[in-house]
Amino acid sequence: MQEWLSRVWGPNVDDVRRFLVLDQAPIHKTQAATNAFDEYDTDVLYMPAGCASVLQPADVFWNKPFKSTLRRLWEQYMLEEARTPKGNLKKSSRQHVLDPVAEAWATVLEETVARSFKECGISNALDGSEDGDLHSGLADVGAVVPEDRGGLQAECCDLFSYLPTSQHEKSGDRSGGGGGGGGLRSGNY
Repeated sequence: MQEWLSRVWGPNVDDVRRFLVLDQAPIHKTQAATNAFDEYDTDVLYMPAGCASVLQPADVFWNKPFKSTLRRLWEQYMLEEARTPKGNLKKSSRQHVLDPVAEAWATVLEETVARSFKECGISNALDGSEDGDLHSGLADVGAVVPEDRGGLQAECCDLFSYLPTSQHEKSGDRSGGGGGGGGLRSGNY
């Protein structure tokens, strides 16, 4: 996890807090990961187990077509790739293997990725003005607002386990510092 954080997520060069939505994998909750989130000015929201099909933008919107395209390209590659006299595939270059991945990713539109985060409630407005953008699996949940945490709304808010990253939040005060809020909405960072 730390290698991904340092090589991909990287240091915060914009001086703006960032927001990361993760699953419940134990590697995401280690002390080293928590320290790295702090170091990289990152608030983390853990999805409840079993909710990826409703809350994970990739799973809801673009993973299936991406993987389908990748599978088709890989099968084509396997059929057309040069073989040894014994019929085994010849060793391919790293670039040869990565080309189908890049081509499959190129079929996923940037607008689709952006819309997927909005419709999963990850990057929509905190004031509820974009709640109409939620996909059908979330649209029936209702508004989740910190001021009104009764009934179903409280249950939805509490589905997420929240990783406090600021000093205010570590002391139990979720109103100060890094945002995130513990609800279905994260806001724009």
